[in-house]
Amino acid sequence: MNIELTLVQKSDGGLFLEMGGRTVEVRTVAHTARILGRTRRQVYRYIETGLLEPKAKLLGEWLLDAEEVERLARQPLAVQPLPKRLSPLFPEYDISKINAGKDKMLVISRVLENGGLNEIKWAFKRYARQELSEFIKEDGARLLGSRSLRLWSLVLGAKPKPVPAWRNTATWPSDGHNP
Repeated sequence: MNIELTLVQKSDGGLFLEMGGRTVEVRTVAHTARILGRTRRQVYRYIETGLLEPKAKLLGEWLLDAEEVERLARQPLAVQPLPKRLSPLFPEYDISKINAGKDKMLVISRVLENGGLNEIKWAFKRYARQELSEFIKEDGARLLGSRSLRLWSLVLGAKPKPVPAWRNTATWPSDGHNP
């Protein structure tokens, strides 16, 4: 059985697979890995387990349905427990109930603020650099101390939103009452 496949790349970089009179937008494994914030190996595991269904294999590269990839990117993350070595950063929490995906903001803020070298390395392996930069831009000023915010802004090349005015004052505003 011969099926004619045509792969077309649009000027905006989008890939479209034409087969049997139908045109479907597709993603390569590398592009899918970037979208999902996963490694290529993890994407191949998704293919093996049936979580992602390839449309075709062309020149040794699996092509995946773009809509399916976007749907998977929007899905809530499955249970992603934290390593036990991070438990000192979360003394008020049961570490087994913290989800590295759903509680991403909490985890990133604690690791960047109080983590040592091993914890920082774990965070950079677990979260994409883009996710860490986005955290600094959106929530860093709110959740990190000023020194940590300056450091991670420089390291990640991310400009955070302005620090709230109350964070810039050395003491609380005086209301005329001295305790």
